[in-house]
Amino acid sequence: MPNGIVSNNPCIDAVLAEIALPGQVTAVSSYSHDPDSASAPLSWSASLPAVGTGAEELLLARPRLVLTGNLASSGANAVLARAGVKTVAVGVAPTIDEDRNQIRLLAKAIDRVDAGEALISRIDQSLPHNQMSGPPVSAIIWQNGGFVAGKGTLQDELLQRHGFVNASEQYGLAAWGVLPLETLVRNPPQVIFMPTEANGADARALSARQAMLKHLGGRTQIIEFPDKLLFCGGPTIMKVSAILAETRASVSTLARTNIR
Repeated sequence: MPNGIVSNNPCIDAVLAEIALPGQVTAVSSYSHDPDSASAPLSWSASLPAVGTGAEELLLARPRLVLTGNLASSGANAVLARAGVKTVAVGVAPTIDEDRNQIRLLAKAIDRVDAGEALISRIDQSLPHNQMSGPPVSAIIWQNGGFVAGKGTLQDELLQRHGFVNASEQYGLAAWGVLPLETLVRNPPQVIFMPTEANGADARALSARQAMLKHLGGRTQIIEFPDKLLFCGGPTIMKVSAILAETRASVSTLARTNIR
């Protein structure tokens, strides 16, 4: 449908699924049609055409507004500007505050300010409001390929909010660094958030990882954490917060039981 709102970014799609009116969005990112990469509900995104990041494909959608990530091709954005198509770009939010700002920017761009504030309120309600009791719990979020979310990432802030200490720093990792399996096994954290499923080469690497982690015994909890929960903020924060809150509560319960 021409003269609509087109998004070519799966993180933006997830926000639009929550705040846009029916019929406002006329195309979404091709990533939002893939269950392994979609952050928006598939039932919503699959009902809309998918587009890539190329200028030609975007222009064929005949949009009045394109919402895109700031890592998209600057050349494509320049072509859209010359064609008179308005573009709004957002990056990967490194903090919860910046994520709120991005939701507000997108909500304003599609004239859905109140819906944007309602989404922000729901995200805020999913976060802990009080200091977590008990000693901090060391943890990492470890995705397929070995990358770990370190300092300066949204995931690091979420770990801290839920009473975890991000162990990435003790391994000398930056914002996103690769953690060798041997290094982790020598000095494991109390909790590892990681995928338990993968495809192709990642599946073979994951199988080897799981075999070695068995040697940790009961010293470390392994918590299911799909890679796609690392891709975006927005509504994904609520899903991540639920996992972190449940895990932190279980660690506290286990600690109290052991004391008795």
